[in-house]
Amino acid sequence: MSPRLVARSVRGLEWIAADEISAGLTNASGIKLSGREVSFELPALAPHVLELRLVDDLFLEVGTVTDIGKNKGAPESAARRIIALDWAAVLSQLNTVRKLPDGPQFDVVASLEGRHNYNRFDMENAIGATLRPLLCGSYLARTTEGRQAGEPQLTVRVFVRDAEARVTLRIADRPLHRRWYKQDTGPGTLHPPVAAALARLAWPAAGENVADPFCGDGTVAIETALAYPGSRVLAGDIDPGRLDNARSNAARAGVTLSLTQLDAGLLPWSAGGADVVVTNPPWNIAVAAGGLLRSSMDKFWRQLPGLLSQGGRVCLIADVDLNAPERLRRMGYQLTLATQIRVAGRVSHLVLCAPAGKDRPQLPPGLARWRRQALADGVITGAGF
Repeated sequence: MSPRLVARSVRGLEWIAADEISAGLTNASGIKLSGREVSFELPALAPHVLELRLVDDLFLEVGTVTDIGKNKGAPESAARRIIALDWAAVLSQLNTVRKLPDGPQFDVVASLEGRHNYNRFDMENAIGATLRPLLCGSYLARTTEGRQAGEPQLTVRVFVRDAEARVTLRIADRPLHRRWYKQDTGPGTLHPPVAAALARLAWPAAGENVADPFCGDGTVAIETALAYPGSRVLAGDIDPGRLDNARSNAARAGVTLSLTQLDAGLLPWSAGGADVVVTNPPWNIAVAAGGLLRSSMDKFWRQLPGLLSQGGRVCLIADVDLNAPERLRRMGYQLTLATQIRVAGRVSHLVLCAPAGKDRPQLPPGLARWRRQALADGVITGAGF
C-alpha cells in the first residue's frame, strides 16, 4: 500500500506548499489541493519528508470511515470502526521515518466541520480509549481545561466532516512549524512557514544579496539562508534585543547573517546593494513602527528603488489593514502578486513587486503552475481566498 500523506498549511499558502512538495519530493504523485491541505502519495515513506518547510504539519493517512452519524452515540460508533483500520501497516510505515517507543504516550486531536450533537472532546476520548489497548500505550486525554500532563510521542489526528471521519497520524514527533532553532522570540514574531513562503516567492539566485530591514527575531532571514545557502543575507532591526534574538537563533540554525542595528527610515546599505528585499514590516499591532517610520512607512518605500539592483524585487507580508498593495501601487510599484493569507487569526497580504524602473519580477514556473491550479480548484481566488 502506497502511503498517502496530508500536509496542513496556512490558509492561502496551499499552492506554494504544493510547489515545494512537487519540487522537493520528486516521486510524489496524486497531489491535490484543498482548503489548508495538500495531499499526495509516495512510493514509500522516508525521513526526508520531514524537510518540508512550508507546511505547518504532516500526517500519514490511516483511513476513512463514513456514515458515522451526528448524534451523541457517533463518537463510540466511529471509534469501533476506526480500530478496524489497518493500523499495523501504517505504524510500520511510520517506523521507517522514526522509531516509535514501546507503549507510546499518545493523544488524539479532532477537528469538526458541520453540525454535530457532540463536541471534539467526545470524539477524541472515545477514539483514545479504543486505541489504548491496540497501541499498548498511555492515552493523554484532553478536556476544556487542557490536556493531561505528559508529552505525546504519537498524535492521532481526526478530521470529521459531517458524518465522515478521516484518520491520520502525525509523522514527526511534533508539528513541523515548530523550528528547533527558534527559541529566542518577542512580540509579533513571524510564523516560520510563512517566512519560508516569502523566501520561495522571492527566489534569490546564488550570489544575490537579500536584505531584511525589519528582521526581528530573524525568522525571514534564517529561512531564506536555509533555503538559498548561496545567497548573502543582510538583516537589521531598530531593536537591539530582537537583534540578539536573531543572532542566537541564527547560530542554532547554523546560518550566517550580516546583522546591523538600523532605522529602516535611513537604510545603511549601499545603492544597488540588494537584489531582493524579503521582509515583514511592523503591523502596528504587536509591534509598532518606530524611529523615522513612526508616523508613516513611506520613507522606507521611497528608499527601495535606490537600494535595489536593476533586477531587484520586494517580497513582503503585511496586515490587510495596512493596505500595502494599494499604497505600493500609488507609489509606482509594479505588483506581480498581491494575495491574501490567514495567519494567527488575521488576514494578511503577501506581495511580490518591484519599484518603477526595475524589471518586473516573475513567479518561478513551478509556483505559477500551482497558483493556476489553486485558482482552477477554487482553493484561492484572485483576491487570495
